[in-house]
Amino acid sequence: MFHKLLIANRGEIAVRIIKACRQLNIQTVAVCSTADRQAWYTQLADEVVCIGPAAAAGSYLNAEAILMAAINTHADAIHPGYGFLAENADFAAMCAECGITWIGPKADQIELMGDKSLAKDLARSQGVPVLAGQSIQGLTWPKIKQAALEMGFPLVLKASHGGGGKGIRVINDVTALHHQLRIARAEAAASFLNDAMYLEHFLPTARHIEVQVLGTGVQLYILGDRDCSLQLHKQKVLEESPASILTAAQRTELSQLSQQLLAGAGYQSLGTIEYLFANGQFYFMEMNTRLQVEHGVTELTTGVDIVIAQIQQAAGVPLSLPATILTPKCTAIEARITASVPIEQTLITAFSWPESVRVDTGYRVGDHLSTMYDGLIAKLMVTGRDRNQAVQRLQTALAAVKLTGPATNLAFLQQTVARPAYVADDYSIHSLAEWGQPS
Repeated sequence: MFHKLLIANRGEIAVRIIKACRQLNIQTVAVCSTADRQAWYTQLADEVVCIGPAAAAGSYLNAEAILMAAINTHADAIHPGYGFLAENADFAAMCAECGITWIGPKADQIELMGDKSLAKDLARSQGVPVLAGQSIQGLTWPKIKQAALEMGFPLVLKASHGGGGKGIRVINDVTALHHQLRIARAEAAASFLNDAMYLEHFLPTARHIEVQVLGTGVQLYILGDRDCSLQLHKQKVLEESPASILTAAQRTELSQLSQQLLAGAGYQSLGTIEYLFANGQFYFMEMNTRLQVEHGVTELTTGVDIVIAQIQQAAGVPLSLPATILTPKCTAIEARITASVPIEQTLITAFSWPESVRVDTGYRVGDHLSTMYDGLIAKLMVTGRDRNQAVQRLQTALAAVKLTGPATNLAFLQQTVARPAYVADDYSIHSLAEWGQPS
């Protein structure tokens, strides 16, 4: 097992990894920007290294500074969490060159799946269904226009190396494509240091279904599925495990497709394979080669601490998990509590929740909400014997949360989970935008 692990991240996910390391008796090193010097996670870690200024480009995206911190503190492993450098193949390779274990997939696996166009080519070659689409990187505008017209509108414009919903636009005509392409490219370049774009068919009605996998290089474990259809501005808001709309046969098919996608790849570490599900058909969308924000609901439905399992796998500890978990222990739902823009008040003056729920957060009462990074404040998770009970408990839990200081989406969450369509499990990936922000 590792002696000391450096966490190349911040906030909620840094707290989560520190807690896992404590259970494994691993010392932790936190890195922070100047803006995070007093953050809770820095107080939980055994050591702290300030790696740069508040702007992420000079700190949490500064691979050299993070590696130097790992070397100077004698860390033998780096966990990237999610976001920032978590899916950066170059950083993974740099860790290996420095003799530091990267807790994640191999660099070539990250690079392959990080390019949406190449990932879809792999899926096609493995017989996994994919929506029609193509990369437009390097094409002139006339060629892009021609490709779009041949595919037919509406289309989805995506950043080929994107994630977290950034760089995605729904396009209804050529004029919109011409206008949005420049904006999407600029957003992709700023977020991922790569402006390559991809065009894909748009499904008017679909669900967003994910499969959680954990590979050892020899075996690929299937750790259940999630429904992450309720998104706003391409950002997930509510996530459920298992995906309740799937039949037993469809769940088996989904597991088989995921095994098929990675057959012979020798995949290692955690990964999430994402699909669109429409008219009884699964379409491979992308694969995230990292720990997901919503990993907690999978932990609740499987009973597996997947952060601990990920660290153990990286350390070469044999895993004893069911090869495929098709029968969840319960239903789990997560609601993301986030700050609302504009942020006028940053001091959290009250923050409490029912003892019966799980809350993953990087904040405490008295902390100031960081305005430099993402707006996630906490992830509230409930369980139930089935979806109906889980929804009822979610409604009760959200109503009982006390959070004062920064403006948040709490009222929006409360109203959303009370909607008849949500309660009835009757929605699609477009529903949250159609329902709109509550008054």
